[in-house]
Formats: sequence, C-alpha cells, structure tokens
Amino acid sequence: MSNIPQIIQLEPTNACNFSCSMCLNSSLQQETKLFFPLDLFQRLSQEIFPSIKRLVLYGMGEPLMHPSFLEMLKIAKANLSTNASLFFLTNGSLLTPKIIDRILEESLADEVAFSCETLTSKDSSKVGHSLKVNEVFSNLRYLLNHDHRSNIKIGIETVLMNSNYKYLPEMVKKLGELGADYFSVSHLYPYDSSLSEEVLYTMISKEALIILDELGESGWDFILGVTKEQFGKKMQLTFRERYKHKENIKTKDRPYSEKYDKLLKKAKEMNVTLNIPLYMNEREKIERLEELQNIFSRSKDNAKDLGIELILPSIFSEFKNRRCPYQSIDATVIRADGEVAPCFKYLYDHNSSLNQHERATSSHSFGNIDSQPFASIWNGEKYRRFREKLNEMNKNIPFCGNCSLSSSNCFYAIEDTSDCWGNEPSCSECPYSMNLTRCLL
Repeated sequence: MSNIPQIIQLEPTNACNFSCSMCLNSSLQQETKLFFPLDLFQRLSQEIFPSIKRLVLYGMGEPLMHPSFLEMLKIAKANLSTNASLFFLTNGSLLTPKIIDRILEESLADEVAFSCETLTSKDSSKVGHSLKVNEVFSNLRYLLNHDHRSNIKIGIETVLMNSNYKYLPEMVKKLGELGADYFSVSHLYPYDSSLSEEVLYTMISKEALIILDELGESGWDFILGVTKEQFGKKMQLTFRERYKHKENIKTKDRPYSEKYDKLLKKAKEMNVTLNIPLYMNEREKIERLEELQNIFSRSKDNAKDLGIELILPSIFSEFKNRRCPYQSIDATVIRADGEVAPCFKYLYDHNSSLNQHERATSSHSFGNIDSQPFASIWNGEKYRRFREKLNEMNKNIPFCGNCSLSSSNCFYAIEDTSDCWGNEPSCSECPYSMNLTRCLL
C-alpha cells in the first residue's frame, strides 16, 4: 500500500450555477458555499502533487465558480510531475472562449470533460441543464475546433435516466461527429425518493438474478407458501411431545420449502443471498432492461463508426466483481474545506433511495489538511485499515442489494452510520462498487 495515493480528486468549490434535479448539489442549497483556499491549495501542491500521477478537479460544484480556478490550474501544473495529468469536469456554461484560450495556450490542463444530459433546450430541465444547452454546446464546439485542440483530451459525461436513455445513441453520434475523444455514461444515484422512477438498474446482482428468475411470476405465492410450511413445521416440532399418538405422525410434503432449499443451495455456491421481495417489486423494471441493452448496443455501433471511446456502466452487475472504484485505483477525495473523504459519496450528508427504502448517509472524513499534513491522514491507522478492508469487499463488507432485510426496514440500511458487520463507514449499499454509478477519475 502506497504512502501517497496515485490520484487525488479535489473539490474546488461546492457552489454551482445550475440546479439539476439529478445532482446532490440541488439538495444542498442551504449548505455553506465552500471555496478551496488558494494558500492551502499552494501548500498541498508543494507537499503532495510532485508524487501523484493524476489530479482531478471537481466535486459537488462547478469548478469554474471558484474565482481563482485558473490560478489553481497554474499552481497545479507547476508542481505536478511532467508525467502526471490534470483533469477537470465542468458543466461547460462558464468555460468561455476566453478561458479556453488561456487553458490551451498556456497548457493548464491535460483533459476536460463536459457534463451533458440533453441535446436540446426543448428537453425537460429534469434531465439536466437544458436551459443553457445551446451555450454549453457553443463552448464545446469552440474547444473542439481550437488550434491547440490536439494538446488536450476532451470527453463527455452523462447521467443515464428513464428521462433520457433513449437519446443515448443520438448523443453518442452527435458528440462523435463533433470530435469528442470519449463519452462516459453513469447510472443515476437517486438522492431523493422523487428520482426513484428515473433509476434504470437494480441492485440485485446478476448471480442472484439468475437464481431468482426460476421463481417467475409466482414469487409472492412462493414466499407465502414457504412461510406457511415453515410455520407448520415449527408448530409440529414444538408440540410433538404432546401428541398422544406419535406413531401416527407423518412427514408432510413441503414443496415450497424444498424449492427454497434448492435455491439457497445454489445461492451459497455462488456466494450470494436472495432478496426475493426486491426482486418481485422490481421485476417489471428488470424485464425492461432488455431495451436498455439494445440502446447500449446501438450506442456502441455509433461509437465504433465514429471512433469515439464509449464507457458504459453495467446493466446487471456481478457480485464477484464488486470493488471500490477509489481503492482499486489508489484514489482519495479532498473536500473544498480540506476534509479528506474516502470517496465522492461521502463528501456530504445526503439521503438516497435504493432497494425500496430511503437511507440517510453521513459525510465521513479521516482528517483535515488544514490542521495536519495530508500524508499523515492518508497513512493514519483508521484510513489505512479502511482501505485494507476494501481490498476484499466481498469478504469484509456485506452487500444490501442481495439481502431481503435491506428492503424490509432494516436499521442498518436506513441509517448509514455502520453496517451489520460493524464497518464504519459502510459501503454495503454502494452502486459505485457495482459499476452502476460512476465517477470520472
């Protein structure tokens, strides 16, 4: 385990000039607006930047809202090694031709990505910053056609929802024709219950779905049947000694229980549990995901034809591949006030709505770089032990998606202070770990 992370994601500010419904920032309107202090950035850049491979500048806000953002780029470039890359993500509205000229002519960044959920201003504002889409695309075209365009990698990041997924092939085609280098897609992380209908995935793993599909439409009857049989079995065993004629007791057929035992045996062999209630509640959505597979296939064809790299999330995630996207690439996040968080999800207090329940997640910090050196935070015992656990997630971290208790008012699934195995913070219900929601790093 390295003494310094390979990648640092730093949040310049949590302030934003947009309020997109699918973004956590829209629910943080009452929070204090934070701007990373330039003197602290200068100190951190001298302490750490020469040793890292990549600096990522974005968080919950729009980086260009920081009044000294260009100065931050200049400081970072002066302290990063020649082999390191500097990347930032923007909504594009403030990345004007004048600022683009400075960034490209002074080589202040190696890569930039525009967040974009819609192609036209006619689309509902629910799917992103549609009111400024013409302005954003004007800035993007200017960047793509710039004389120094070859000196910078240019990408597009989009959040996939029920409102916009059908436009994905068209978006890939348009952005490919414009000359973007890559198109990165993430599923929605629903910060609010009103967004539940926008979610296009299930947290049930692919391994569990293979087993659960054997239930077909009889799921609720199956649950009732197993419950009745197990109750009868329990009663028979409890009062067995009171029977006057024990010799007449016959073993009853319990077909539901036999089938359940077979399913459990398969699940054990695949190292998963079975969330039957969630499966029944999301069965229609799961069936609709075949259409999303077709959308992805058409998008891949368009990307291949136009030579644009297409980065897609999973549709059905495999439990065996669960991993922390930050730990797996040796990355960390620093909030705009200097707090060091393990990942993007733990930057701020927020709610989420997954697996038929709402969860309250608290922000988590391992220390603040304003009061102690970053290296001492990264190498501190708590942060080091946390990362060690994430090296083997399936061994050390439970998974709520396959657990029926998570959809049945489980305390640990409602309050994100710890999980049922005692881990703090908890990563037991993280769609990022299943390659569903994604951060650009």
